[in-house]
Amino acid sequence: MRTDLSTSIRESAWAVMALEAVHLIGLTLLGGAAIIIGVGGLRPSGLRGLSVATLVAALRPLLWTGLSLMMLSGTLIALAMPFKYYGNAAFRWKMLLLLLALVATLGLFKTRQRGFALTALLLWFAVGFSGRLIGFL
Repeated sequence: MRTDLSTSIRESAWAVMALEAVHLIGLTLLGGAAIIIGVGGLRPSGLRGLSVATLVAALRPLLWTGLSLMMLSGTLIALAMPFKYYGNAAFRWKMLLLLLALVATLGLFKTRQRGFALTALLLWFAVGFSGRLIGFL
């Protein structure tokens, strides 16, 4: 795919690195908040006496901000180098795991069951791991 935007990003000396930095900030916000909620969901009393519902209410803005930053920056990065990502198995796994992690985290919001908490935590770690593999495959 060759567009003015993708070419500008790809040929820039700093754009891809800046977008990757924004992507990592988004991952930190989204993943960090999801992990805190997941750890709170593992314990019947929540985390430090805070229920999962309280954690979700407090961390929801971080979750949405992180997801927004990741979606925007990730889309621009992939747009700049579509064939690098399209054929990359780690990228495809990351997208699948990200979708599953979001579903598990949303399920945790509603059910507050330990199984959802553990599943969400494992999926978030798998998203991070597969994202890290993208550069190596």
